[in-house]
Amino acid sequence: MWSHLCDRTFARLPRGSAGESVVLATAIAIFAVQRFAISRLGLDGTQATLRRCLFLATTALLVLVLSQFRRFVGAWLIAAGIVLNVIPMAAHGGLMPIAYEVVRDSRNFPEITESNIGYQLEGSKDIVLKRADVRVYALSDRFALTVPGYKPNIYSAGDFVMFAGMGLVFVEGALLLAGLGHPLVLLQRKVRPAAPAA
Repeated sequence: MWSHLCDRTFARLPRGSAGESVVLATAIAIFAVQRFAISRLGLDGTQATLRRCLFLATTALLVLVLSQFRRFVGAWLIAAGIVLNVIPMAAHGGLMPIAYEVVRDSRNFPEITESNIGYQLEGSKDIVLKRADVRVYALSDRFALTVPGYKPNIYSAGDFVMFAGMGLVFVEGALLLAGLGHPLVLLQRKVRPAAPAA
């Protein structure tokens, strides 16, 4: 029902870059609300319940908004990355679990100690746990990486899938702006067998 409602709502927007800009702005607004809910609301009581509800609702809405860009392969990857991140976060009340052992072994965050275990990091969506207490560890934040020009961080598998999607969307958009057509259409034309001669 929600998908049908969103399709009807966004179908009323003007076609082309103007309409897509409105959808993109909507996605950014939803993302901002989600970041606020995760990083600013408390872990206990009413705020905890509100945070979980906002997290689940905004995640579902974000995926539905991204579906309006389904002609872009990159949008599918971004949505897949979001879903991959949702799985461990849903298992931990809307917070992304990160094993203390991963933080310790990265040697990039000396300010995070064993005293942080069981607590949400300030201004972050992460909660520090012992490795044995992390559910769906494979999808948690566990890849320590230093990106040139950016501070060290620890990423999840879903993050990498989203980054790949963002890069692909950029390439697809650049090809469209350059007047070269949509990549999927170009690929379809190349692989489509030629019509037999009469």
